[in-house]
Amino acid sequence: MKPTLYGHPFSLYSRKAHLALLYKGVDFDYVNTMPRSQDEPFKSLSPLGKIPAYQDDIDGFSDSSVIAQHVDIEYDGPALIPTEAKARNKTLWWDKYADGKMTPVIAGHLFAEVVMAQYVFKRPVIQADVDKAINEELPALHAFLNDNLSGDSWIAGDELSLADISVGGLLITLLHTGQTIPDSAPNVQAYADRFLALPMVQQVLAVELKVMQAVGYASPLA
Repeated sequence: MKPTLYGHPFSLYSRKAHLALLYKGVDFDYVNTMPRSQDEPFKSLSPLGKIPAYQDDIDGFSDSSVIAQHVDIEYDGPALIPTEAKARNKTLWWDKYADGKMTPVIAGHLFAEVVMAQYVFKRPVIQADVDKAINEELPALHAFLNDNLSGDSWIAGDELSLADISVGGLLITLLHTGQTIPDSAPNVQAYADRFLALPMVQQVLAVELKVMQAVGYASPLA
């Protein structure tokens, strides 16, 4: 069977899985699916109703990091997770850092309010969340990233890895909200520019921009 990814362009985790599949060169179908969809076979793949979910002729399951690790093992193509111990550990650590530290700020406090609240859920913006992200949380994230990212290489070495897809993907979400990377974080600026220039990133971004336009949101990345 042809591999199938169930996700949505507004979901940063769907983006992670989408980019992982593109990087590995997997030929797959993308099925737009909302969280907690009652449609089969999504329900059987994602018991918690979370996106993304994935099905191929080997297995079917959910979670973006699990999808990335599965396709890295089971499919040919460049490695998403390096085999050398230090690079592998660094990749997995940064994937968790992106999920656990960056996501609550960039997706939870910014994208959820600036984009989702107004244009999808049609509810008032929780301005306190936006203000906290801009004034308290983002400066700390930018400082940490600037100290740990290089402007001329990828996170785990000379080759792109799952770490970059996770971190770089969240920088896309940040830029969608109209926030910019400050001049005090030049390493992050250079890193984001290089990540955004990747053809696979531009391919995914084009899909996201169409969906944002359809709901009336004008992303600064358009």
